[in-house]
Amino acid sequence: MTKDPAEQPRGPALHGDGELSDQELDDRLQRLLARVAAATGAPDPPLSAAAPPEPRRQRLERLEAAAAALIDSEAAKRARIERTDQQFGELVEVVTALASLDYSQRVTVDEGQDDAINALAIGLNMMCEELAHATTALTRTRDDAMAANRAKSAFLANMSHEFRTPLNAIIGYTELINEEHGDTAAPEILADLRRIRGAAVHLLDLIQDTLDISKIEADKLILDVRALSVRALVDDVIATITPSAQSRGNELILECLQASDMIRGDPTRLRQILLNLLSNANKFTTRGQVTLRVDERELSGARWLDFAVIDTGIGIAPEKQHAIFEAFIQADDSTTRVYGGTGLGLTISRRLCELMGGGLTVESQVGVGSTFTATIPLVLDAAW
Repeated sequence: MTKDPAEQPRGPALHGDGELSDQELDDRLQRLLARVAAATGAPDPPLSAAAPPEPRRQRLERLEAAAAALIDSEAAKRARIERTDQQFGELVEVVTALASLDYSQRVTVDEGQDDAINALAIGLNMMCEELAHATTALTRTRDDAMAANRAKSAFLANMSHEFRTPLNAIIGYTELINEEHGDTAAPEILADLRRIRGAAVHLLDLIQDTLDISKIEADKLILDVRALSVRALVDDVIATITPSAQSRGNELILECLQASDMIRGDPTRLRQILLNLLSNANKFTTRGQVTLRVDERELSGARWLDFAVIDTGIGIAPEKQHAIFEAFIQADDSTTRVYGGTGLGLTISRRLCELMGGGLTVESQVGVGSTFTATIPLVLDAAW
């Protein structure tokens, strides 16, 4: 069996003087030609026995041409590898820039490069362009929305003042008429006066809620922190809500479990939070129980006050519980139609709790009731 010329022994056979014979030189040139041809992907065609031997000069020329082709091929391969490394480096830079929200970087597209890498570079460049355009549009939209929100807040603040002035006058005149003619006026007139006053007070509350949410959104609401008695505050809140609870046949229960009474906080805003929560609980409960439980606990080395309002009302479905804290949103449209309200009470209460450094959470089950817990940090008043 004839062996492949590339597999023949590579070492030269030397004569006594150290030089190659003509036959040995021809054999070695033939082996080199076979190896170079195989490396370039073009195997050297075998010569027939009848063909005249190829001149040595022609063999050397073929060997030089094959070696030059191999060198050029390796140089082109190295150049492609260098361009590939450069593109991969640019791809990494663009991806890193995207992670930092910088959409200005681009990858160079090399027409003579691998199609897959070029396709990736083109796709990444297009994504950067789209993200840049989208970010510009979103920034413009955000700026427009912020400007509109500032204008809305200013408008609501001005209009709230304009509305409250005549409403306070209506409330004041109805009270004055009731005091002066309450003993002599006909019952139907007194009933009408009560309706007028009730409607004016309700409208005044709605306007106040709208003004509060505008101040909160504009970061203009400032807390008035001072010493307050927790027990005195909750007693006042319970006394305020009692008539409304009695009209719906609800039993009000107060449980004060906290050890500290005198604390520092904003009594007006804390009272507003509790009234919102108790009013909601009373509104969605009929002939049931509404409990205000005040408790004190320690968490992460700090003391906290929990004001839990527990009712036995209609409850809130789990999929609706995340939406009730959004402005102007209630559990669903039917709730608004049946029970009324603007949907601002819980939004304001949660924002106020957050301004105080705490939060407002809900646990509820449909048909069983709800528990809203307002948590604020307990800051003892050093002067007491």
